[in-house]
Amino acid sequence: MGFMNKVALAVAPAWAARRERSRLVAMHYRAARLGQRSDSLRPTNSDANVAGQARQRVSQYMRDLVRNAPFAARAQAVIANNVVGDGIIPKVTMNAQVADRDLGQRLKDRGMHHIETSLDTVHIDKKGLQNLYGLQRQVINTVVESGEALIRRHKLPVENGAGLPLKIEVLEPEYLDSGRMWAGEGENIVRDGIEYDPVGNRVAYWLFSQHPGGEFVPSKSQITSVRVPADEIIHVFRPDRPGQDRGMSWLAPVAEKMLMLDDYEDAQLMRQRIAACFAAFRKTGPDAKASPEISKTLVPGTIVDIGPEEDVVFAAPPTASGDDQFKGTILRGIAMGLGISYEALTGDLSGVNFSSARIGRLEMDRNVSSWQWLMMVPQMLQPLGCWIMEAWAEYEAQTREIKDLPLGDFIDGGGLVLTWVPPVRLMIDPSGEFAAFNTAVRSGFMSRQGVVRTTGIDPERLMQEQYQDMREADELGLIFDSDPRKDISRQILSEQAERARNE
Repeated sequence: MGFMNKVALAVAPAWAARRERSRLVAMHYRAARLGQRSDSLRPTNSDANVAGQARQRVSQYMRDLVRNAPFAARAQAVIANNVVGDGIIPKVTMNAQVADRDLGQRLKDRGMHHIETSLDTVHIDKKGLQNLYGLQRQVINTVVESGEALIRRHKLPVENGAGLPLKIEVLEPEYLDSGRMWAGEGENIVRDGIEYDPVGNRVAYWLFSQHPGGEFVPSKSQITSVRVPADEIIHVFRPDRPGQDRGMSWLAPVAEKMLMLDDYEDAQLMRQRIAACFAAFRKTGPDAKASPEISKTLVPGTIVDIGPEEDVVFAAPPTASGDDQFKGTILRGIAMGLGISYEALTGDLSGVNFSSARIGRLEMDRNVSSWQWLMMVPQMLQPLGCWIMEAWAEYEAQTREIKDLPLGDFIDGGGLVLTWVPPVRLMIDPSGEFAAFNTAVRSGFMSRQGVVRTTGIDPERLMQEQYQDMREADELGLIFDSDPRKDISRQILSEQAERARNE
């Protein structure tokens, strides 16, 4: 207890005791003093939306890192392969409210053809290069790299025989006019290029007419931002903090480690190259002439003459021992920071057995599932599903001259609903997992459709394929071991043969 505390204790004992207790309680939290122990920590009470220029700078750095650092590119590919894979596919379901049962089939035919092809007059991509699944991959790649992605809707006139009157465009976050602040319509305010009404709802996005970092376009030499209503934009990002309005690159927590690892590998490669540069230095006699100048670089197999009074001294760099262990530790930290497994990031399976691989994969699958169902589906695919249904309803109303087609039948919650099925999840032990699924279904703990969805397959499409297989096999008189009816079929054939012999 200090001198002042002793004086206070003599004058006001109760107040001094409370002060001492408060001091002791505060000192108990050593984490409150971390800033004095490390210069790398910057404690602040700022909210989630004060990143400002740092967000754009981080995005630029991460984009360069993905272009040049192999493990950054690999991490982005692993996340995209697991979250999107070959595509999160839509599934059309109908309920009893739909009187015309042919509506669902028409939505499947027209809608699926529109989103799964890249033909000139049918594709959903504004640039005509990819189908919806390729655009999904573009979105998740941009989110990992830059923290967020924008999707803009472009409405088209209805043309009979063409695709749906809808095209979408994936935009990088640089299209947002982050410099536009406070100047909204009426009482609205603008923060980081997003306009909010007085109650905090997003009402518009201020987007540049072209990418600020793109090539010079004479017809658009003056880059200005335009106001786009919020119902024409889908904003995809991972909100990690309450009140967060924009995303931050997923590579930010591990970027420094990735960069240092890349520099370390370059240094190791240079050390090996120097070690491989074997050169010979020959001391000449007193009457011979030495080489006028020794090269500043070593070339393998070089023989250099030096004078009798000259000497060459080589530095002895320290040997880097434990290289694999060091790199493995760094890569495990990178994989953990990204939420993926070390094996997926590096492809190194040398120290893996079945149990450890399964446990690591299960933890990664939880992260992948959360990215699918907490970000991609609610932020991108469900709003996009509403756009698709609206475009299809407009197409049906005009091409089929259905003037009283109720739009409510085509929006989520109405008679027709678009749900989304994630990509197939690869199994580590298919025989064991399928046996467990079979037991769960037979005991009533899981439905058959639920098991099928777990594997990333559309149950309805699977049933149709199974029905087609059985029908064609019956028409051709084929019996396969995979058909559970084979025993019954053989019994029927045996009975028919027995009756024929008796007759």
